[in-house]
Amino acid sequence: MDPRSFKASLLAVFLFTLIILYSFNTTPINVLSNQATSNAVTTKAEEMNPKDLPNYKIDGMDRFEWYAKKYKEELKDKAPPEVDELSMLRAYEYDVEYSISLTTPNKFLAVAYCRYFDKDEKEILPSFKSYNFPEFVVNCPKRNGTRRISVSTEAKNSYTYPIPFVDRMAKGYKHELSFCMSPIYGKEPKWLLLAEVIEHYKLQGMTHFYFYIFHIDEYSNALLEDYVRTGEVELTYLLERNDRELLHWQMVAFRDCTLRSKHESKWSLFSDIDERLLMTKYPGNILDYLRDVKDQTIAGVVFRQQWIMKTEFMPEKYEGDKQIDEWSPTLRWHNSSVYGPPGHTVKTIIMPEKVLAMWTHHPTMIYPGFRTHGLKTEEGIVRHYRDLQMWNWGKTWLKEIVAMGPMSMTDYPTKFQTNLTNAVKKRTKYVYENYHPRLE
Repeated sequence: MDPRSFKASLLAVFLFTLIILYSFNTTPINVLSNQATSNAVTTKAEEMNPKDLPNYKIDGMDRFEWYAKKYKEELKDKAPPEVDELSMLRAYEYDVEYSISLTTPNKFLAVAYCRYFDKDEKEILPSFKSYNFPEFVVNCPKRNGTRRISVSTEAKNSYTYPIPFVDRMAKGYKHELSFCMSPIYGKEPKWLLLAEVIEHYKLQGMTHFYFYIFHIDEYSNALLEDYVRTGEVELTYLLERNDRELLHWQMVAFRDCTLRSKHESKWSLFSDIDERLLMTKYPGNILDYLRDVKDQTIAGVVFRQQWIMKTEFMPEKYEGDKQIDEWSPTLRWHNSSVYGPPGHTVKTIIMPEKVLAMWTHHPTMIYPGFRTHGLKTEEGIVRHYRDLQMWNWGKTWLKEIVAMGPMSMTDYPTKFQTNLTNAVKKRTKYVYENYHPRLE
């Protein structure tokens, strides 16, 4: 071949190859361009001013101006409590704000400064003056670039270790109905109580359980950890720098669980290990009833209480199906009080996004425009298997309960009893038939 023809052929092949390569690279270039645009949109969404969101304002006011107003109304003319430090349990990121749950007791209405930190844990100045309001909660405005947050008692003094956020930005609910369990403590074995309370509420439509633990024996904890394994239970162990009476851990847990279940669960029950909420003449279970609630002003559904006398401590170890038949609270105890009057030691299922502060029995602060709805006893009740020995309850409070009306023998609903007992037997058998305690 003539050398000039050969060079011309090589040049043609080279140009043709470039054209082909360019053609193949066109799509990836456009895809990368689209990704960059998509990322830019995502970044823009993340950096959108929360004040532009429709749910930012409260009662027509800037969210943090409303908090300040309510704080001042609560504080009145008193001086805020003095604070050396504030200990944090968790921090939550919502679309309109950050919320931090605290564990430090007796600091309600104390001044607290929000301290912001970027991905490299460098502080983003300035700090923001906020408050411990409601109790065990500090709310902070959002700030671009924030990846961790802390609190301090002054604008520029030392702060506690910054912590990352629990993401609660999503609006879709993972769960329709969840359980915020009052903290577990005390020496009575809990394994059978735990199995029954969880399986009872699963029959009522619950799919998720937030448990808080101050103290639990290893044997009972094995059962809880098995529910963690199957994805039904989340555990929070309450370890505190400032100790307190055991009962006072409840507010820490309930404040945190209000924040924790917000935007994750549509409805959340706040209750104890010995309480069983039930519908009475309503034909379905609790979730069925809640699905029928159409009034958007309702922030919580309130159940009146009936006390069932629990006269013995629970067995220490699992011994088989016969023991479950003999010792399950719903099968063993029946001596029951009349129903407590409206508002007396009630229990409430709330919509967390409508509630600012949850107490033992009902919300203490609800966002403007919302309310609670009290059920008639013909609709639903609480069967409370009240231990007469705990907190000396039998000597202290039983007289008040008896004065309300005559005692009677009542039963857990037959339509749920067999399924409940079988579910408890199945789970306890699975956990304890081959359970081996750890030896030191």
